[in-house]
Amino acid sequence: MQIMSRRLLGGLLCLALPLASCCIEVHLYVPQLLRLSECPEQATPRILAVVAHPDDETAFAATLYASGARGLGGICDVVVITNGEGGFKYSTLAQDLYGAELAREEVGREKLPNIRRTEMSAACFQLGVHELEFLAERDHRYTLDEGEVLAEQAGVWDLERVRQKLGERLERGRYEFALCLLPVPEAHAHHKAAAILLLEAVAALPPATRPVVLGVASEGEDERVEPDPAGLPGWSITALDASAGRFVFDRRRRFGYRDALDWRIVVDWAIAAHKSQGTLQMMAGEGAREVCFPFAGGPRDGAARAAALFERLAGVIFEVPEYGSSAGANVVPPAR
Repeated sequence: MQIMSRRLLGGLLCLALPLASCCIEVHLYVPQLLRLSECPEQATPRILAVVAHPDDETAFAATLYASGARGLGGICDVVVITNGEGGFKYSTLAQDLYGAELAREEVGREKLPNIRRTEMSAACFQLGVHELEFLAERDHRYTLDEGEVLAEQAGVWDLERVRQKLGERLERGRYEFALCLLPVPEAHAHHKAAAILLLEAVAALPPATRPVVLGVASEGEDERVEPDPAGLPGWSITALDASAGRFVFDRRRRFGYRDALDWRIVVDWAIAAHKSQGTLQMMAGEGAREVCFPFAGGPRDGAARAAALFERLAGVIFEVPEYGSSAGANVVPPAR
Protein backbone atom coordinates (compact mmCIF):
# COMPACT_ATOMS: atom_id res chain seq x y z
CA MET A 1 0.00 0.00 0.00
CA GLN A 2 1.11 3.53 -0.71
CA ILE A 3 0.83 6.67 1.33
CA MET A 4 0.31 10.04 -0.33
CA SER A 5 1.61 13.19 1.34
CA ARG A 6 -0.83 15.88 2.45
CA ARG A 7 0.67 18.42 0.02
CA LEU A 8 0.46 16.09 -2.96
CA LEU A 9 -3.06 15.03 -2.08
CA GLY A 10 -4.18 18.66 -1.86
CA GLY A 11 -2.78 19.33 -5.32
CA LEU A 12 -4.50 16.28 -6.76
CA LEU A 13 -7.86 17.24 -5.33
CA CYS A 14 -7.57 20.83 -6.54
CA LEU A 15 -6.76 19.67 -10.08
CA ALA A 16 -9.39 16.96 -10.32
CA LEU A 17 -12.49 19.04 -10.96
CA PRO A 18 -11.08 21.67 -13.36
CA LEU A 19 -9.61 18.96 -15.56
CA ALA A 20 -12.80 16.94 -15.57
CA SER A 21 -14.99 19.95 -16.30
CA CYS A 22 -13.04 20.55 -19.51
CA CYS A 23 -14.26 17.13 -20.70
CA ILE A 24 -10.71 15.77 -20.71
CA GLU A 25 -10.55 12.05 -20.05
CA VAL A 26 -9.08 11.98 -16.55
CA HIS A 27 -7.89 8.83 -14.84
CA LEU A 28 -7.14 9.88 -11.29
CA TYR A 29 -4.90 7.54 -9.37
CA VAL A 30 -6.08 7.25 -5.80
CA PRO A 31 -3.88 4.96 -3.70
CA GLN A 32 -5.45 2.35 -1.49
CA LEU A 33 -4.19 4.15 1.61
CA LEU A 34 -3.97 7.92 2.01
CA ARG A 35 -2.39 9.78 4.89
CA LEU A 36 -4.31 13.03 5.16
CA SER A 37 -2.94 14.59 8.33
CA GLU A 38 0.03 14.19 10.61
CA CYS A 39 -0.63 13.21 14.22
CA PRO A 40 1.72 12.02 16.96
CA GLU A 41 1.35 8.33 17.63
CA GLN A 42 0.42 9.02 21.26
CA ALA A 43 -2.51 11.24 20.18
CA THR A 44 -5.87 10.54 21.78
CA PRO A 45 -8.66 9.77 21.18
CA ARG A 46 -7.86 7.10 18.61
CA ILE A 47 -10.93 6.42 16.50
CA LEU A 48 -11.60 4.09 13.56
CA ALA A 49 -14.68 4.60 11.40
CA VAL A 50 -15.78 1.75 9.12
CA VAL A 51 -18.33 2.61 6.42
CA ALA A 52 -19.72 0.92 3.33
CA HIS A 53 -19.65 3.83 0.86
CA PRO A 54 -17.89 7.12 0.20
CA ASP A 55 -20.18 9.75 1.82
CA ASP A 56 -21.30 7.57 4.76
CA GLU A 57 -18.82 9.50 6.91
CA THR A 58 -21.15 12.53 6.74
CA ALA A 59 -23.36 10.85 9.38
CA PHE A 60 -20.69 11.51 12.00
CA ALA A 61 -18.65 14.24 10.31
CA ALA A 62 -18.80 16.65 13.26
CA THR A 63 -17.60 13.96 15.68
CA LEU A 64 -14.68 13.13 13.38
CA TYR A 65 -13.68 16.77 12.99
CA ALA A 66 -13.96 17.59 16.69
CA SER A 67 -12.08 14.44 17.73
CA GLY A 68 -9.29 14.58 15.18
CA ALA A 69 -6.33 16.72 14.22
CA ARG A 70 -8.31 19.97 14.11
CA GLY A 71 -10.24 19.47 17.35
CA LEU A 72 -9.00 17.37 20.28
CA GLY A 73 -5.85 16.49 18.36
CA GLY A 74 -6.66 12.80 18.17
CA ILE A 75 -6.31 10.30 15.35
CA CYS A 76 -9.36 9.45 13.26
CA ASP A 77 -8.93 6.82 10.55
CA VAL A 78 -11.60 5.77 8.05
CA VAL A 79 -12.01 2.50 6.15
CA VAL A 80 -14.39 2.50 3.16
CA ILE A 81 -15.46 -0.96 2.02
CA THR A 82 -16.89 -0.17 -1.45
CA ASN A 83 -16.18 2.40 -4.15
CA GLY A 84 -19.81 3.56 -4.19
CA GLU A 85 -20.38 2.99 -7.92
CA GLY A 86 -23.98 1.96 -7.15
CA GLY A 87 -24.73 5.66 -6.63
CA PHE A 88 -24.94 6.32 -10.38
CA LYS A 89 -28.69 7.00 -10.15
CA TYR A 90 -28.01 10.26 -8.30
CA SER A 91 -25.21 11.60 -10.52
CA THR A 92 -27.25 13.65 -13.01
CA LEU A 93 -26.00 17.09 -11.93
CA ALA A 94 -22.38 15.96 -11.86
CA GLN A 95 -22.37 14.72 -15.45
CA ASP A 96 -21.19 18.02 -16.96
CA LEU A 97 -18.78 18.53 -14.08
CA TYR A 98 -17.00 15.25 -14.83
CA GLY A 99 -17.66 15.11 -18.57
CA ALA A 100 -19.42 11.74 -18.59
CA GLU A 101 -22.97 10.38 -18.59
CA LEU A 102 -22.61 9.09 -15.05
CA ALA A 103 -26.33 8.51 -14.51
CA ARG A 104 -26.27 5.76 -17.17
CA GLU A 105 -25.53 2.54 -15.30
CA GLU A 106 -22.81 1.22 -17.59
CA VAL A 107 -20.97 4.58 -17.56
CA GLY A 108 -21.44 5.22 -13.86
CA ARG A 109 -20.20 1.80 -12.83
CA GLU A 110 -17.06 2.32 -14.90
CA LYS A 111 -16.19 5.90 -13.95
CA LEU A 112 -17.66 6.51 -10.50
CA PRO A 113 -15.17 4.38 -8.51
CA ASN A 114 -12.34 6.85 -9.17
CA ILE A 115 -14.60 9.88 -8.88
CA ARG A 116 -16.11 8.79 -5.59
CA ARG A 117 -12.74 7.83 -4.10
CA THR A 118 -11.46 11.29 -5.01
CA GLU A 119 -14.52 12.97 -3.50
CA MET A 120 -14.14 10.89 -0.34
CA SER A 121 -10.49 11.89 -0.09
CA ALA A 122 -11.46 15.57 -0.29
CA ALA A 123 -14.15 15.18 2.38
CA CYS A 124 -11.84 13.37 4.80
CA PHE A 125 -9.04 15.86 4.22
CA GLN A 126 -11.42 18.67 5.21
CA LEU A 127 -12.49 16.74 8.32
CA GLY A 128 -8.91 16.26 9.51
CA VAL A 129 -8.94 12.49 9.06
CA HIS A 130 -5.52 10.93 9.63
CA GLU A 131 -5.63 7.91 7.30
CA LEU A 132 -8.21 6.84 4.72
CA GLU A 133 -8.22 3.28 3.40
CA PHE A 134 -10.24 1.97 0.45
CA LEU A 135 -11.02 -1.75 0.26
CA ALA A 136 -12.55 -1.31 -3.24
CA GLU A 137 -15.26 -3.95 -2.91
CA ARG A 138 -18.30 -3.92 -5.20
CA ASP A 139 -21.25 -1.61 -4.55
CA HIS A 140 -23.68 -4.00 -6.21
CA ARG A 141 -27.09 -2.40 -5.63
CA TYR A 142 -29.43 -0.86 -3.07
CA THR A 143 -31.13 -3.52 -0.95
CA LEU A 144 -32.34 -3.99 2.62
CA ASP A 145 -31.29 -7.65 2.73
CA GLU A 146 -27.87 -7.90 4.37
CA GLY A 147 -27.86 -11.57 3.40
CA GLU A 148 -27.14 -10.49 -0.17
CA VAL A 149 -23.72 -9.44 1.10
CA LEU A 150 -23.07 -11.63 4.15
CA ALA A 151 -24.44 -15.00 3.07
CA GLU A 152 -21.69 -17.60 2.74
CA GLN A 153 -22.05 -17.88 -1.04
CA ALA A 154 -23.12 -14.26 -1.70
CA GLY A 155 -20.00 -13.39 -3.67
CA VAL A 156 -20.64 -9.62 -3.59
CA TRP A 157 -17.73 -8.77 -1.29
CA ASP A 158 -14.64 -10.84 -0.63
CA LEU A 159 -15.68 -11.33 2.99
CA GLU A 160 -12.51 -13.16 4.02
CA ARG A 161 -10.39 -10.32 2.67
CA VAL A 162 -12.55 -7.62 4.32
CA ARG A 163 -12.36 -9.41 7.67
CA GLN A 164 -8.60 -9.73 7.32
CA LYS A 165 -8.16 -6.05 6.44
CA LEU A 166 -10.32 -4.89 9.34
CA GLY A 167 -8.48 -7.18 11.75
CA GLU A 168 -5.10 -5.89 10.59
CA ARG A 169 -6.26 -2.28 10.86
CA LEU A 170 -7.62 -2.79 14.38
CA GLU A 171 -4.45 -4.51 15.59
CA ARG A 172 -2.22 -1.86 14.06
CA GLY A 173 -4.27 1.17 15.12
CA ARG A 174 -4.73 0.43 18.85
CA TYR A 175 -8.05 2.30 18.70
CA GLU A 176 -10.01 3.43 21.72
CA PHE A 177 -13.27 3.76 19.77
CA ALA A 178 -14.77 2.50 16.52
CA LEU A 179 -17.70 4.07 14.68
CA CYS A 180 -20.20 2.59 12.24
CA LEU A 181 -23.68 3.47 11.06
CA LEU A 182 -26.30 2.12 13.44
CA PRO A 183 -27.56 -1.18 11.98
CA VAL A 184 -31.36 -0.97 11.97
CA PRO A 185 -33.79 -2.96 9.80
CA GLU A 186 -34.64 -0.03 7.52
CA ALA A 187 -30.97 0.72 6.73
CA HIS A 188 -29.16 -0.08 3.48
CA ALA A 189 -27.88 -3.66 3.62
CA HIS A 190 -24.34 -2.46 2.94
CA HIS A 191 -24.48 -0.24 6.04
CA LYS A 192 -25.68 -3.16 8.14
CA ALA A 193 -23.04 -5.48 6.67
CA ALA A 194 -20.24 -2.99 7.38
CA ALA A 195 -21.35 -2.69 11.02
CA ILE A 196 -21.58 -6.46 11.46
CA LEU A 197 -18.15 -7.07 9.94
CA LEU A 198 -16.65 -4.39 12.21
CA LEU A 199 -18.29 -5.91 15.29
CA GLU A 200 -17.04 -9.38 14.32
CA ALA A 201 -13.51 -8.06 13.80
CA VAL A 202 -13.55 -6.35 17.21
CA ALA A 203 -14.90 -9.49 18.89
CA ALA A 204 -11.95 -11.43 17.49
CA LEU A 205 -9.48 -9.20 19.38
CA PRO A 206 -8.21 -10.00 22.88
CA PRO A 207 -10.71 -8.42 25.32
CA ALA A 208 -8.15 -6.01 26.75
CA THR A 209 -7.47 -4.46 23.34
CA ARG A 210 -11.03 -4.05 22.07
CA PRO A 211 -12.25 -0.52 21.27
CA VAL A 212 -15.66 0.72 22.29
CA VAL A 213 -17.84 0.33 19.20
CA LEU A 214 -20.51 3.01 18.71
CA GLY A 215 -23.42 2.79 16.28
CA VAL A 216 -24.22 6.28 15.02
CA ALA A 217 -27.48 7.78 13.77
CA SER A 218 -28.31 11.31 12.69
CA GLU A 219 -31.25 12.96 14.44
CA GLY A 220 -33.36 15.87 13.20
CA GLU A 221 -34.57 18.81 15.25
CA ASP A 222 -37.77 17.10 16.38
CA GLU A 223 -36.65 13.48 16.11
CA ARG A 224 -35.50 11.00 18.70
CA VAL A 225 -33.82 7.81 17.52
CA GLU A 226 -34.85 4.87 19.72
CA PRO A 227 -33.34 1.64 18.34
CA ASP A 228 -34.31 -1.81 19.58
CA PRO A 229 -31.75 -2.76 22.26
CA ALA A 230 -31.83 -6.33 20.92
CA GLY A 231 -30.24 -5.05 17.72
CA LEU A 232 -30.79 -6.28 14.20
CA PRO A 233 -33.00 -9.40 14.01
CA GLY A 234 -30.90 -12.48 13.42
CA TRP A 235 -27.64 -10.77 14.43
CA SER A 236 -27.10 -10.97 18.18
CA ILE A 237 -23.72 -9.29 17.79
CA THR A 238 -25.56 -6.02 17.04
CA ALA A 239 -27.31 -5.90 20.45
CA LEU A 240 -26.88 -2.57 22.22
CA ASP A 241 -25.72 -1.88 25.75
CA ALA A 242 -29.14 -0.92 27.11
CA SER A 243 -27.67 0.40 30.36
CA ALA A 244 -25.32 2.81 28.57
CA GLY A 245 -27.97 5.03 27.04
CA ARG A 246 -27.06 7.42 24.24
CA PHE A 247 -24.25 9.89 23.68
CA VAL A 248 -24.98 13.01 21.68
CA PHE A 249 -22.90 15.45 19.69
CA ASP A 250 -25.10 18.48 19.07
CA ARG A 251 -24.21 19.97 15.70
CA ARG A 252 -26.09 23.15 16.64
CA ARG A 253 -23.69 24.04 19.45
CA ARG A 254 -22.41 27.53 18.73
CA PHE A 255 -18.88 28.90 18.94
CA GLY A 256 -16.60 31.51 17.41
CA TYR A 257 -16.98 35.26 17.28
CA ARG A 258 -20.34 36.22 18.77
CA ASP A 259 -21.30 32.52 18.57
CA ALA A 260 -21.91 32.96 14.86
CA LEU A 261 -20.74 29.43 13.88
CA ASP A 262 -21.87 25.90 14.61
CA TRP A 263 -20.80 22.33 13.77
CA ARG A 264 -23.21 21.95 10.87
CA ILE A 265 -20.65 23.91 8.83
CA VAL A 266 -18.07 21.12 8.81
CA VAL A 267 -20.78 18.55 8.05
CA ASP A 268 -21.76 20.62 5.01
CA TRP A 269 -18.09 20.75 3.93
CA ALA A 270 -18.08 16.96 3.78
CA ILE A 271 -21.44 16.80 2.03
CA ALA A 272 -20.32 19.34 -0.59
CA ALA A 273 -17.27 17.22 -1.46
CA HIS A 274 -19.50 14.40 -2.73
CA LYS A 275 -20.74 16.23 -5.81
CA SER A 276 -21.61 13.08 -7.75
CA GLN A 277 -24.29 12.22 -5.17
CA GLY A 278 -27.16 14.64 -5.72
CA THR A 279 -29.54 13.40 -3.05
CA LEU A 280 -26.83 13.77 -0.41
CA GLN A 281 -26.60 17.47 -1.24
CA MET A 282 -30.26 17.79 -0.24
CA MET A 283 -29.18 16.96 3.33
CA ALA A 284 -27.02 20.06 3.73
CA GLY A 285 -27.94 21.97 6.85
CA GLU A 286 -30.04 19.09 8.18
CA GLY A 287 -29.32 16.75 11.05
CA ALA A 288 -29.29 18.44 14.44
CA ARG A 289 -27.50 15.73 16.39
CA GLU A 290 -25.10 12.82 15.94
CA VAL A 291 -26.30 10.13 18.38
CA CYS A 292 -24.04 7.24 19.39
CA PHE A 293 -25.09 3.95 20.98
CA PRO A 294 -22.51 1.52 22.47
CA PHE A 295 -22.90 -2.13 21.55
CA ALA A 296 -23.36 -4.76 24.24
CA GLY A 297 -20.27 -6.81 23.44
CA GLY A 298 -17.80 -4.03 24.21
CA PRO A 299 -15.43 -3.48 27.14
CA ARG A 300 -16.97 -3.46 30.60
CA ASP A 301 -16.08 0.18 31.03
CA GLY A 302 -17.30 1.07 27.52
CA ALA A 303 -20.08 3.37 28.68
CA ALA A 304 -17.74 5.25 31.03
CA ARG A 305 -15.16 5.63 28.26
CA ALA A 306 -17.81 6.93 25.86
CA ALA A 307 -19.06 9.39 28.47
CA ALA A 308 -15.52 10.69 28.98
CA LEU A 309 -15.05 11.12 25.22
CA PHE A 310 -18.26 13.09 24.79
CA GLU A 311 -17.41 15.24 27.80
CA ARG A 312 -14.13 16.10 26.06
CA LEU A 313 -15.97 16.80 22.80
CA ALA A 314 -18.33 19.17 24.60
CA GLY A 315 -15.28 21.14 25.70
CA VAL A 316 -13.83 21.74 22.23
CA ILE A 317 -13.53 25.51 22.10
CA PHE A 318 -11.87 27.60 19.40
CA GLU A 319 -10.02 30.66 20.63
CA VAL A 320 -11.60 33.91 19.50
CA PRO A 321 -9.17 36.83 19.04
CA GLU A 322 -9.96 40.24 20.46
CA TYR A 323 -11.25 42.56 17.70
CA GLY A 324 -11.37 46.32 17.61
CA SER A 325 -13.28 48.91 15.63
CA SER A 326 -11.15 48.26 12.51
CA ALA A 327 -12.83 44.85 12.28
CA GLY A 328 -16.28 46.31 12.75
CA ALA A 329 -16.52 44.86 16.25
CA ASN A 330 -18.02 48.10 17.51
CA VAL A 331 -21.22 47.49 15.54
CA VAL A 332 -23.85 45.29 17.15
CA PRO A 333 -25.44 43.06 14.46
CA PRO A 334 -29.22 42.68 14.36
CA ALA A 335 -30.64 39.82 16.40
CA ARG A 336 -30.89 36.48 14.61
